[in-house]
Amino acid sequence: MKSSFWVFSISFVFALIIGFLLTHFVKVGIPASVGIGLLIFALPLIFQKPELGLAMVAFFLPFERIPSIEISGVSIKIDHILIVFVFIIFLVKNLIAKKMIIPKDPVRYLVVLFIVSLTFSLSVAINLERSLQVLVFMFLMFVVYLATTFIVSSKKALTYALYGLILGAIFQGALGLFQFAGDAVGLSGAITLLKEGYDKSTFGFARVQGTAIEPLYFANYILIPFFLSVVLLVRGQSGKLMNKVVFYVLAGVLMVNFILAISRGAYIAIVATILVMIISQYKLILRAKAILTTLVIVLLVSVGSYLALVKSEPRAIDEFVGHLMVNDATEGESVVSRVNASQEAYEIFLDHPAFGAGLGNYGPIVQNDPHRVPDSGWFIVNNEYMELLAENGAVGLAMFLILLAVVFVRALIAIKKETDQFMKAVLIGLTLALFGILVQYLTFSTLYIFHIWFLIGLVSATSYLTLSKNEA
Repeated sequence: MKSSFWVFSISFVFALIIGFLLTHFVKVGIPASVGIGLLIFALPLIFQKPELGLAMVAFFLPFERIPSIEISGVSIKIDHILIVFVFIIFLVKNLIAKKMIIPKDPVRYLVVLFIVSLTFSLSVAINLERSLQVLVFMFLMFVVYLATTFIVSSKKALTYALYGLILGAIFQGALGLFQFAGDAVGLSGAITLLKEGYDKSTFGFARVQGTAIEPLYFANYILIPFFLSVVLLVRGQSGKLMNKVVFYVLAGVLMVNFILAISRGAYIAIVATILVMIISQYKLILRAKAILTTLVIVLLVSVGSYLALVKSEPRAIDEFVGHLMVNDATEGESVVSRVNASQEAYEIFLDHPAFGAGLGNYGPIVQNDPHRVPDSGWFIVNNEYMELLAENGAVGLAMFLILLAVVFVRALIAIKKETDQFMKAVLIGLTLALFGILVQYLTFSTLYIFHIWFLIGLVSATSYLTLSKNEA
């Protein structure tokens, strides 16, 4: 007990010193230095229980802007640093104890083959530096997958990760509501943490984004805790993680945030996923109590969202409905740019059908071969599948789809075989979330999104727990 006290005391002092040095000499900013300081403080705890480190990773999934460090135009997020520390600590601890167990996971090899397929286009990349930068991030995503599937080796370890995920979602949901209300009463972006362009100046109300880069990324992240919460409630397993009232409130708050994020691609994704959920879980959903509960939640969310818009600027509701009805289909940047980008991506694919025109090189190609990042950033296709086709050809896209197909097939087999109702509910919720995310991938693109690869790892790890148990 005394040794633990001194370890944490020394870690705390060391964290304060590092935070001070970063703030005053490296100039990384107070949020980033606080984040790094907290990480250093948490290292002894992570060493004792690496699964707690993974829970921290789950908590910080949407922390894409705050805290972060900009190095040579590259944004290093807290989870980028945290996942490396957690995985190294996990490996060192288990190697020293001679308890290292490597799961027999076929998906791991498919992830390797997918990343290898991305390298085939490097020889034709017009901006090799950009390609190598993306490749490094993809290696980091592989570390995310490895860390998740190695550490989640038991139901207890999975539960830790889920706790972190739910607590993070509670924080983000509360922050989103604060952003909307704070912007409505005139608080500055420095307080609400809203980026310029997402405040009420555009639609007459704030497009909430939590700590994500953009509202559409925030909406994409919300799919994970939302479907996890809903399935746990529907299958009566929420009480094994937290009080079910927490999940009811969380589902409602997340839905309000989801609506106020204003992402049409996310709306399509959630509708498609809900349809899949109703079809696959109809015996549980089409019951009087479940239907009544759903109607009450939908009513509360609808009324809450409507009142929020009514309390905003007079044009807020018209702007929201207009955006929802795609009134900008022929002239707005959102729709027109996506259509044009997909056409350009297809033309690039036709010129390089097998291996593509270069990993991460869609932007440099359509922006006249710049070798410096433009002030507006690199253009993207806003359709991950078309972007893969253009940058990595038919081979790259095929490897990605095969990887996903195996993840889903293993998950479906595990769902069918699992007898533990809590594990079954978790796997169903996570798999539905992954399906929704991949549907939304039709309307946005970035291959190395942290929360997506974390989710792929979590689905694979949960599937492995069930399949290995049934094979034993």
